[in-house]
Amino acid sequence: MYNFDMADIHTSLYNFMRAYRNKDVTATAIIRGSHKMSYGRFFKEIDKVAGGLFKAGVRKGDVVMLALPNIEQSIIAAYACSRIGAIASMIHPKLSSDEFESAVKKLQPKIVFLSDVNMGAYFSRCHGAKRVICHFCIYDYIGLPRSKYFEAYDGDGEEIVFYMQSGGTSGEPKTVAISSRCANAMANNLLAHLGDKFDSHNAMLVVLPMFHGFGLCVGMHAAICTDMHVVLQPIFNAKKTARIIKNQKITTILAVPRMVQKLLACDEFNGKGISSIEDVFVGGDTVDKELVRKFDERMKECGGKGTLSPGYGLTETASVCTVTNGDFVDGSVGKPLKNVFVKIVDEDLKQVPVGSVGELLVSGEQMMTGYVGDEEATKKALICLDGRTWVRTGDYFRQDEQGRLFFMGRKKRLIKISGINVFPTEIEKVVKELPFINECACIEYRVKGKPFIKVLVEGEISDAQKQAVIAHVAKRMSHWNIPRCVECVKEFPRTKIGKIDIKGLNYEFGKDTQGGQ
Repeated sequence: MYNFDMADIHTSLYNFMRAYRNKDVTATAIIRGSHKMSYGRFFKEIDKVAGGLFKAGVRKGDVVMLALPNIEQSIIAAYACSRIGAIASMIHPKLSSDEFESAVKKLQPKIVFLSDVNMGAYFSRCHGAKRVICHFCIYDYIGLPRSKYFEAYDGDGEEIVFYMQSGGTSGEPKTVAISSRCANAMANNLLAHLGDKFDSHNAMLVVLPMFHGFGLCVGMHAAICTDMHVVLQPIFNAKKTARIIKNQKITTILAVPRMVQKLLACDEFNGKGISSIEDVFVGGDTVDKELVRKFDERMKECGGKGTLSPGYGLTETASVCTVTNGDFVDGSVGKPLKNVFVKIVDEDLKQVPVGSVGELLVSGEQMMTGYVGDEEATKKALICLDGRTWVRTGDYFRQDEQGRLFFMGRKKRLIKISGINVFPTEIEKVVKELPFINECACIEYRVKGKPFIKVLVEGEISDAQKQAVIAHVAKRMSHWNIPRCVECVKEFPRTKIGKIDIKGLNYEFGKDTQGGQ
């Protein structure tokens, strides 16, 4: 079990990683397909890229943009940036050309790393930034100067190491500045909480993208800090994922619920070959008890003991700040990590009684520095209470007497019916209890200005089943939660990490009407 000293977080991302892993340089660090990289080579590659960046003119505080999928070069480049004090800006490698160009103009990177997948669309949009091409098959950095010399930057932890896009479902994305101290603290707290789940016999499958805080700060940084090796999958595909799990004897998986759903629906995700799984840590969206039940059944069928462990986090806290540890309770996202402090408050920022609903505040070392170029938003998000700085999550929670946290929904999604707060997430949970419902979303819509609840269902269901949805909610919940109508949607729009795009649904299906529906 790892025993991290909190003082050690106040150093660079790279130095933290080097200080707290096994010194056996022959051990495997990264696997992708048939390619394996030892820690010895990993460290040499980091220095090689750091030297190239330095020779190209990159210095402390300069931005290096990484528009890369989950390949070795992405991890190496991120640590190379930390090695010289530069900022790694992680962006989605499949943004539209206009979105990419907008990000370049906003962040003004010195160098942009592209892949052979996106370089055709992005190459001409880099606006003066030096371009480095990283191929999937050719392990090289085409366009990066060759040099071993650089001025190493040790840092005190307060230097910015990552720019990341916050990926909400209902608000505009912002660029979040993450310090080394913040990322180190998240890794420290997670490892202290989970202990020997991150030891030498573990293999972590990272299919969540590096532009996602979960994939970057847990899949890369927390895992690389330990003795486990990281198995990369650039693009999620259920059949390929199942094969990787079997071939690499994967013990730990980072996922969003939709990935787990697709794995369970895949014939290849079966048999003794998947029994190596010990933990599937799930974030990014709510996890219903039916998904946990199906996963548990599959594990029993294959003779495994793996558990589905929901957690909660946000980009502003470098990803994970709560997690379950084999003790799933329906609706719960577990307890705060070690060294993470939480408070649930009302609209006046007064703490609410245990069991009451309010906005979740998070405090501790794993907090963002702020939003890039948006001081007003930073002041709203980071507040001082009781001598501490807190991050306002914008999410409603309740906490039970055992300290478990229960997600109630996004603050921006709150619906008021006759002055009563209605939480769409709670209605969605009840609707999903019906066997003919796969995915659903609850939104507000108005008739002549009066608010009502509409349940949107993905796929086709009959009129009788629509009425059954309404009747089921009426039976299980208070009258103000009862939807006025149910509507079918062929396929839900999704964000870039696979969440249901609530903002898009509200725009299309939540418009005011002049009569009943």
